[in-house]
Amino acid sequence: MKGLYQIVASRVSAWRAAEYEGSHFPAVAEILEYQIGKESGSRRFLRAPQIQALEAYWYLRLMEKTPRIIDLYRRLYPKKTDLIAALGIPRAAFEAVDFEMDDLLTRILLDDGFVKDFKLEALRESLALDYPSYILALAMGAGKTLLIGAIIATEFAMAMEYPEGPFIQNALVFAPGKTILESLRQLAKAPYDKILPPRMYKPFAANLKLTFTRDGDPDIPVIRGSVFNAVVTNTEKIRIRKESIRKADLGQLALPLTEEEKARAEVANRRLQ
Repeated sequence: MKGLYQIVASRVSAWRAAEYEGSHFPAVAEILEYQIGKESGSRRFLRAPQIQALEAYWYLRLMEKTPRIIDLYRRLYPKKTDLIAALGIPRAAFEAVDFEMDDLLTRILLDDGFVKDFKLEALRESLALDYPSYILALAMGAGKTLLIGAIIATEFAMAMEYPEGPFIQNALVFAPGKTILESLRQLAKAPYDKILPPRMYKPFAANLKLTFTRDGDPDIPVIRGSVFNAVVTNTEKIRIRKESIRKADLGQLALPLTEEEKARAEVANRRLQ
């Protein structure tokens, strides 16, 4: 049985062969075809693995409609037995729910004992996410930072091309620790003119606002409500835990303990926004 990445790669190859047709946003074909020079037939800037990853990203975004991980698995593995094998679920767990897929997924999400017995903690973590979450599994040194830059550039370019489309208009890039944060500074030096076609590059370069946070800054220096911001920071900068919210921050509220915990979380979330 093929792995998920093999199935996606096969579908991306077919999409490439069809000249990226099939989406409602044909400008993506212009961007992806630009990665290879028409006259030379050689790569313009991005390495082959980066181009393949960028193609896969846009395939998932436009052709598969950016599904949650479990929805993508269920779509690509219509047979139940293949699906549980692809997800790494023991057959005994499937038998325990009388081979009912929906019941199985519900038990994984809600039943701690079931998850512990069948060692499904990692799968639960993935299934519990209420948003799409993918991993760019490139080898060290393959250029993941530049790939991130290419994704941001192409998302912003598509947002400018299709203002009403489902495209990103602001991006947050973060990593743990200061060392990795420094390595992300190459995002400012990336030759985006070799990633975007000329007609898309000019408005992108004119509107991009790339911000690197600094130690000691209490806020992220962006204009509220503005677009085409790419903010680069670290997890220590953006993480505000509810435990750090003081009683005084809640105002003149006398709350039961459980309600106070919810209020602390709400204040923390507002600060992140």
